[in-house]
Amino acid sequence: MERLTALADFFAANGRAEFLRFWENAPLRDPAFWQVFWDSLWTRDAPMAFLSYTFWVFLALCALAYYLCPRVIKPVWLLLCSYAFYLYDRHGTALVAILIGATALTWLCGLAVGHLKSRPARLVCVWLAVLCCIGTLGYYKYSNFFGGLLGLAPTALPAVLGLSYFIFQALGYVLDVYHGTAPVEHNPLYYALYVSFFPCIVSGPIERADHLIPQLRAPRGFQYKRVAGGAFRMLWGAFKKLVIAGNLDVFTRAVFTDMPAYGGGVLALAAVAFSCQLYMDFSGYCDLALGAGQVLGYDLLENFDRPFHANTFAGLWRRWHISLTDWFRRHIYFPLGGSRCAAWRTALNTMVVFLVSGLWHGAAMGYVVWGALNGAFMLIGRYTAPLRGKLAARNPLYRLTPLKNLIQRCFVFLLFVFCCVFFATCYYGGDTADALYLLGHLGAGGGPALAQLPALLGLSTLTLYILGGGILLVEVFEYFGRPHEVIRKLWLPVRWVLYYALLFAILLAADFGASGFVYGQF
Repeated sequence: MERLTALADFFAANGRAEFLRFWENAPLRDPAFWQVFWDSLWTRDAPMAFLSYTFWVFLALCALAYYLCPRVIKPVWLLLCSYAFYLYDRHGTALVAILIGATALTWLCGLAVGHLKSRPARLVCVWLAVLCCIGTLGYYKYSNFFGGLLGLAPTALPAVLGLSYFIFQALGYVLDVYHGTAPVEHNPLYYALYVSFFPCIVSGPIERADHLIPQLRAPRGFQYKRVAGGAFRMLWGAFKKLVIAGNLDVFTRAVFTDMPAYGGGVLALAAVAFSCQLYMDFSGYCDLALGAGQVLGYDLLENFDRPFHANTFAGLWRRWHISLTDWFRRHIYFPLGGSRCAAWRTALNTMVVFLVSGLWHGAAMGYVVWGALNGAFMLIGRYTAPLRGKLAARNPLYRLTPLKNLIQRCFVFLLFVFCCVFFATCYYGGDTADALYLLGHLGAGGGPALAQLPALLGLSTLTLYILGGGILLVEVFEYFGRPHEVIRKLWLPVRWVLYYALLFAILLAADFGASGFVYGQF
């Protein structure tokens, strides 16, 4: 007790002097410190990432206020939150006019298309929307690409957050109104929220007006199961992105940026790993978007349906980036004639869609080659189906259905991996020559052995175990359905064990310094 009294007397005698000495040199007294703090808090140099603590706090506050405010205020509040999300990046403040302009133009065009009786006048409005939307998209994404083909010097253009997604969403509304598959939206508030709804604006899905706008008009009240399911889906997406895709990125980036240093076995493994990384990265980010939508009470379109379980190449594309594939099918493939025309015309329509898809992914020749290869494999699969059916009937390995499914799925996956080699080289800053180098050296020797790679890349044994177990967990868990639905069916203790297991895996093995969202640049 005497020691405690002596210690208290010491602090009483010296505490004031020590505090004054600290306060004289404290950065809190410097106005420049507060200016930097204020700038860092409100004006950021990058968009608000779904995996940042800022977004999780932002979403929590947004959802809390949303469920507390009156029903008539809910869409206004969500619209303000959506624009606040867009304006978080200080460089986005000058570009918000593009979002507002696209919203206003397509809403007015939709009104005109829905009420005009003259078909030529309606077509004029449709083409006005198409030219303005595609022109804006082309200017910001492809002017340097096509300028380079013409020998023009590149110009520095700002990246517009979510440009492809909100442009396609807004333009899709006008085209749906023209074709009579969506009603005219007369309320500009609901339409503006439909175009800018912040869970969709970074990674999609590309929503349909007839799916999302009715939900915006009839917002749901708080439902614990829905919010809890949405929160788990966000945790699930964070696990896929940070633990699996992030650690795979460490490996694939090292290989694709220095291919001559590795042998054929490592190059082949990197090609396979990138395809898995691409799925985990994109589907994980979509899980975050769909989970955020559920937390707010909205069901967004599913974007993935276990694509690597497809038995055909066409089946894979019906399960991959579903909202974009559906958009291309409804607004490009069907207007061109679809498959209800001559065989050569159907083949041309398919190739057009996949070439456009390649260009949508990026202004680089490698993405165009990626799209062309996917289109070619799609056509080969379609026109060889009768012959392959006859051969399959005589194949003794195909008499066992599980073995047949395994062989077919492996073959489809390897075709997808082949295409993704061109995608990966572009994503990591290379070109088609690098992709051809990888494909041409799959049988080459040299370089470090596979067993040496973890040590060279700095991946611990624990990380490798978590990575392998995580991939297996995702495949098994998603086999039974959507993550937010499956988790609610589990026994409560098992559910909480899974919660903590995912959290510990993220804390122990997440690569927080990994590259950003792959599809964020598209």
